[in-house]
Amino acid sequence: MTTLSPDLSTLLAQVGPVVVGGRVRAARADATLSLVDLSRSTGLGAALLDDVEHGRHLPDLDVLARIAAATGTTADVLITGLSGDLATDLGGELDLAGLGLTTHSPAAALTTADGVLDRLTAAGATAPHLERAARRLRATAREAAGDITGAIADLDHLTAVPVADLRWVQDLISLSRCHRNAGDLDRAIATGEDAEPTIRDLGLATTDEAFQLAITVAGAYVGRGDLGHATRICTRAAEEAEQLGLHLARASALWNRSIALHEDGFALAALTDALEALEYFAAHGDTRNLGRLRTQVASIRLALHPPDALGALEILALAREEIDWSTAGAVDLAGHRLMTAHALHLLGDDDHASAVLDESERARPADVPEMQAWQTALRGRICAARGDLPGARGHFQDAVALLYAIDSRSDIGQLWFELGDILVALDEPEQAIDAYRRASICRGIRGRS
Repeated sequence: MTTLSPDLSTLLAQVGPVVVGGRVRAARADATLSLVDLSRSTGLGAALLDDVEHGRHLPDLDVLARIAAATGTTADVLITGLSGDLATDLGGELDLAGLGLTTHSPAAALTTADGVLDRLTAAGATAPHLERAARRLRATAREAAGDITGAIADLDHLTAVPVADLRWVQDLISLSRCHRNAGDLDRAIATGEDAEPTIRDLGLATTDEAFQLAITVAGAYVGRGDLGHATRICTRAAEEAEQLGLHLARASALWNRSIALHEDGFALAALTDALEALEYFAAHGDTRNLGRLRTQVASIRLALHPPDALGALEILALAREEIDWSTAGAVDLAGHRLMTAHALHLLGDDDHASAVLDESERARPADVPEMQAWQTALRGRICAARGDLPGARGHFQDAVALLYAIDSRSDIGQLWFELGDILVALDEPEQAIDAYRRASICRGIRGRS
C-alpha cells in the first residue's frame, strides 16, 4: 500500500470551513494578533477574515498562505493540524508497515496503525488521507490476524461515505469478504449489491475493482447454496470483462465460477476454469492469490472420481510457501491446512492428517463458522476411519449444527448424507433413514470419496 497525500486543495475541501476557521483563529491568538493586525499583515479584509474564522467562508490556498505567513505557521498546519514533514513521516510509517504485511507480520502493522491514529487524535489533526490509510492498514492486519469482527468495524467506517476512489471499492470487496467469512452471507451480498448504483454513478463500473466486488458477492451466493445464480454472475462478469479487456477481472470471474461449479458437482468444468485463472495469476506474480487459487485447484482435484490426492498434495506444497509468506490472512492459512489434512486423510495417513488439522484449527479465527464446520467434519471422517463411529457421529452432528447457524443448505445436505452412512455402520437404521431424508431435501448432494 502507498499512502499518497492528496494535494492541499483536496484536503482543504475534505476538512471543511469550520475546522479550518478554528485553526486560523487559534493561530492568530498564538501570534497575539488582533483581527485588524492580521488584516493589515495579509492585505485581506477584516470582514473576510472574520468569516473565515467563524466557518462561514472556506478560504483558498492563496488566502491561507498569507494567513500562515503572518502567524508564523504553514498552510499544512492550518488545514490538517500537522506539518507537512510530520504528515510525510506518518505516511511513511504506514507504508513501511504495509510492506511488513507481505511477510505475514500483522501484529507490527496493527501496532503502527493504532499508533498513527492515536497521534492524529492527540494532535487534534484532521488528515482524512492518513486516517483512512491507517484504518485500511488496521483492517488488513486484523483480517490477517484472524480478527474478522475488528476488520469489519474498520471497513464499515471506511465505506460509510462513498467516494470516487477505487480504494473505496477495494474496501467494499474486503468488507463483503469478511462478512462472508464470518458467516453473515446476507450482509456479504448486500454490501456489494447495495453499492452497485453508486459505483455506476461515480463512473467506476467498468473497473477491475467493480467486477471483483460483484464476483465476491457471487461467492456469498455459493455459501448460501444458490449455485446457479452464482455461476450466472461469474459467467456474465467473465464475458463483460473480456469485452472490456479487463484480464484480471476475467481471471477472477473464472476463479469464482470454478468454486460454484465445484460446489455443484461439476469438478472437471471447475478445474478447467481454475487452471485458466491460475495461468493468469502465475504470469502476473500475484503471490497471495496464487496460493489461494492453488488451494482451490487442489480442492477440485480431491473431488474428482477417483480423487487425485497425490496431485493435490503437490499443488498444496507450492501453495504453502505462497500463503505463509504473503498478505494472506488467517482464513486462507487455515483453509490451506484443512485441504492438506483432507488430502492426507484420503491417502490413509490419518496421523499426519490429524496433526495438520490441528494446525488448521489453531490458525482459524474464532468467528468463521463455515470453516469450523468443515474442520469438525474432517475430524469426524478421521474418527470413522479409525473405527470410532460414536466419535464420528458426534463430530458430524456438531458440524451440521454449525452449518445450520449460517444456513449453508447444500453443505448441510452433504454432511447429513455422510452421517447417514455412519449411522448405518452403527446399526441405527431409523436414525440413518432420518439423516438420508434430511439430506434429500437439501440441495447439492453428491457422492464424495
